[in-house]
Amino acid sequence: MELPLKRVEEFLHTRVPLSKAINCQVVEATDKALKLSAPKFVNTVTDDGFSDTSVLNLCNLASWAFLQISLQRLNYKPFTSLTQANLSKNREIDSNSGNIYATCTLPGDKEWQQFLRMLSRKARAKVSLVTTLSDELGETSKLTCEYDTRDLDPA
Repeated sequence: MELPLKRVEEFLHTRVPLSKAINCQVVEATDKALKLSAPKFVNTVTDDGFSDTSVLNLCNLASWAFLQISLQRLNYKPFTSLTQANLSKNREIDSNSGNIYATCTLPGDKEWQQFLRMLSRKARAKVSLVTTLSDELGETSKLTCEYDTRDLDPA
């Protein structure tokens, strides 16, 4: 199911002003994935190319926003905190790329359902989300984020 891109982008820009500062845009938003883009030139360190900090920021924005939206659609009021992040790089971002993309997808169905059951029973659970960073040539790196999630309004 497609989500309204402008609404997701507005949510992200309102909740995380950094996303607006780096000119982050929502490219795709479904109940299975969220894809963000950012122009490379806005996030380039002088004479150094695209920085790893910008990679981490964009990937973290994608995973955090996707988790928030996914849980809110299921009537949770989530509070999430990043407990662990692991970046694995395949290659550097292509110097000719105009945009970079971060795509976060839901974990496997079994893991997601287990997370939701724990969250509904104890109002607290951990989940890992993987976000893939890519440019025009394909995948460049992956960021795995583990979030400790609480439901602020358990029923």
